[in-house]
Amino acid sequence: MKMRNLIYRTLVVVIGAVAMSSCADMLDDIKPKDKIDAGMMTESDLSKVVNGVYATMESHMSAMWWDGDVMGENFRSGPGGNLTDPLDMSPSTASVKSRWSNCYTSLKQVNFLIENYEGNSNQNAQVVRTAGGTGYFFRALIYYNAVIRWGKASILRKRQYDVVPLSDEDDVWQFIIEDLEKAEQLLPDFYDRFYVSKAACNALQARVYLATKQYDKAVAAADKVIGVPALSLTKTSIDWAKMFVYNSVSSELVFALANKRTTSTILFYQYINDVDGSWNYSATHELYAGLYADAEYRQGDIRGKAVFGPDATRIIKFPNELDGQFVKNETPSQTPIPVLRLAEVYLIKAEAQGALSGMSTMSEFLKARYSSASLPASMTDVDFQNLVLDERRRELYCEGFRWYDLKRTGRLDLFKTLNGRTHLMYWPIPQTEIDLAGADNYPQNPGYGTTN
Repeated sequence: MKMRNLIYRTLVVVIGAVAMSSCADMLDDIKPKDKIDAGMMTESDLSKVVNGVYATMESHMSAMWWDGDVMGENFRSGPGGNLTDPLDMSPSTASVKSRWSNCYTSLKQVNFLIENYEGNSNQNAQVVRTAGGTGYFFRALIYYNAVIRWGKASILRKRQYDVVPLSDEDDVWQFIIEDLEKAEQLLPDFYDRFYVSKAACNALQARVYLATKQYDKAVAAADKVIGVPALSLTKTSIDWAKMFVYNSVSSELVFALANKRTTSTILFYQYINDVDGSWNYSATHELYAGLYADAEYRQGDIRGKAVFGPDATRIIKFPNELDGQFVKNETPSQTPIPVLRLAEVYLIKAEAQGALSGMSTMSEFLKARYSSASLPASMTDVDFQNLVLDERRRELYCEGFRWYDLKRTGRLDLFKTLNGRTHLMYWPIPQTEIDLAGADNYPQNPGYGTTN
């Protein structure tokens, strides 16, 4: 059974996957089905586990989606929201606990897939190799989402019920890199934007290498993605907008989760553009008026009309079923979840190259995004960084990047509401987890007080 023929339209129960939402859930009894011998699983069984993991990762990515825009000051309160201090959080904040729990719930199911790959007696079969590569890729993605928030994390290479102390940030990043190296060796070349491939792995590698300041490696990984014949930047507003509609065929999507659910639907538009007249977030007045305005060297941004419409309280990037959207979304309840996009890869490469070498990469990108764009022969490092950050905000608005972009580049001066609270650049460890695991195992991040 070829992986490309798998359809995860209907959610599949993951064989042996026992939900583990947090340290507390580790106390659950081990079920007999956890004892299934991996070597006894057929390729069909393994394919079903892969299907279930894709569904799990849809839930994981949607749960993590809005944090970077909320905390990156991209939003104000929508008609049904109440956003006062976008950066504020504490060890008892509900969203902090739920994101933490989601990481480890998702990890439990992904580790089940990895264990079954590693114990399989037919690892040369392409279905088995792809399953293993998919598992390593998704585990790296989960840990990426954790490390950018908390810095520390419990490194779990398999499902277990004992308390595992938190590892330092550098060790977590290294674990991510190791998993992506394993994934790259196992995954097939790009063949379908809705399945994990080598191109998706390389794109995530580029993101991780940029975050860890391994710039030469970031450029090399980005070049592998840019060189994929099936991927290319689009040059019109319509084509750009079609990345965010049901069943997208966009050449800009390196990897997206298909989100083809018939139950437990994930409604992206619900948060910013709902059909019932009430949604959580609207664009700030400043961004609605100026995010896509003409700037020096850049005129006629094609993205603006696909993100903001005439209603200043709505963000139409993920179109709903109402009239007045820039493009038609045939089934808005099944909008794809973009995980890795070619545009981000271009911007990673330019940033990693820096002002001295990155101008040509940035120029190539800008020509696909503006009716007119002509960069000067040279720019200062600061001016080039400002350009990259501005383009990332324009391109990746409503995709969860802004907060971490400012954190990883050290541009805390661009936050308007931080007010010296630099400890908020690391999320607090949930107090409930510290209470269960002990402060020696789960030390609190600085700035959030002491714990017993």
